[in-house]
Amino acid sequence: MGVRKRKLTKEASPNIHMTKKCPECFAYLPLSVKVCTSCGKQVGPVNKLGHAEKLPNVMGYVTAVAAILAFIVFVWWGFFTEP
Repeated sequence: MGVRKRKLTKEASPNIHMTKKCPECFAYLPLSVKVCTSCGKQVGPVNKLGHAEKLPNVMGYVTAVAAILAFIVFVWWGFFTEP
């Protein structure tokens, strides 16, 4: 009949979103910001759903590893050393 097929481009634009959404408070932010204006948390680049990626808390991981090591040393000192 007279049906036309559209050509689909395989290359999509990497920035199809105009804003990104904070993962903590869900406020809409411009794509260029690094810190949320509502809650003050750091935000990463936008993902394919339009949400900003949540950056890992490196100091939290360092603190957890230090606490685990301190506990291991305490157990070793308390149970495996001679009085």
